[in-house]
Amino acid sequence: MKETTTFNYGIPAQKPYGLYIHGLGSSAASGTKSSLARSLDGYEWLSPEITHNPFESLDILNEWGATFQPALIAGTSMGGLLAMYVNSPNAIKVAVNPCVEIERVLRKIGYGKHPYLQPRENGETEYIIDEPMIRQFISFRETNTPILGTRNIALFSTDDELIGREFSRKNATLLESLGYEIYWNSKFGHRCNEQAAKQIKNILIGE
Repeated sequence: MKETTTFNYGIPAQKPYGLYIHGLGSSAASGTKSSLARSLDGYEWLSPEITHNPFESLDILNEWGATFQPALIAGTSMGGLLAMYVNSPNAIKVAVNPCVEIERVLRKIGYGKHPYLQPRENGETEYIIDEPMIRQFISFRETNTPILGTRNIALFSTDDELIGREFSRKNATLLESLGYEIYWNSKFGHRCNEQAAKQIKNILIGE
């Protein structure tokens, strides 16, 4: 497993692990992990870097899950989608604005090259959206089954500028049918910010 700056492998964790899964245009350096660490400081937060290949990314996430046995898994956007499939049934799962039918979002973003929003460990600065990528995500959903955790939470923004209200509601209905608790928040957009992290904390502690 590739070592990253997000975790010191030489120091044993004094807390249960939290695993954050970033979105398509982000990286392990995502500021969301820091937001979660501030609100949910009872966890030692990890953030593996994943790719735009969902099959490869799920292999990475399952490896980290098997190694660290996280007590909490949270993901945003594409990361929220992947969180649904990680083979960690003993973890609490939190999906924030999950892109369930991600092909719709990818087509909305548009074909071609797009810059990464955060520095990548491999030095890449851009990714490409094309039809093969879209078909790969469709195949991923068709060949994999979501795996529930000990508790399953989906947090949606009422003002998601990327997914939009119609598909956010559709995604919420689908996740509810799978056994997810559904929550809504008007204080953030598509990306998981400090307000979203605070709401996750409040949900988990029952406030």
